[in-house]
Amino acid sequence: MRAFAWALAASVVAAHVARAQGSVEPRVEPEVRVDAVAIQSRVALQLGGGVQIPLGYYTRVGVIAAAGADLARFEQDASGRVDVIARFLFDPFRQSRWGVSAGGGVSVRGRTGEGLRPFIVAVVDVEGPRSSRGFSPAFQLGLGGGVRAGAALRWGRATAR
Repeated sequence: MRAFAWALAASVVAAHVARAQGSVEPRVEPEVRVDAVAIQSRVALQLGGGVQIPLGYYTRVGVIAAAGADLARFEQDASGRVDVIARFLFDPFRQSRWGVSAGGGVSVRGRTGEGLRPFIVAVVDVEGPRSSRGFSPAFQLGLGGGVRAGAALRWGRATAR
């Protein structure tokens, strides 16, 4: 009986310690960005902001809203978009100075005089080293509603992307 009581007590303590190790809650991290999306003879230049939501160690879901101008040869229209993109991080613990991620999702774009249009998006990101102020530069290339290129500043922890 005494051995059973010790085993029970040890398992309760071990479960408590294991739960405490995993209790670091993932934090939602802010991001600001500037993007260019080239669609046929138009280029949309947009400034945006949003959040990166961790889903485990290797996955981030970004929710971004952006607005700007659609530029064509003799036209200029207001435009905007909302992106929801999940990325797989190849270096989530910042073991290298620069980390690569790839992912996909959806984007809903709108332009003056035109309704909302959904697009499927595929992206590749390169995220740089964290500055002393807590943010990292990131660069993104992708396809979705045109060819996409962007630059971002992402805030985050020193030990994770």
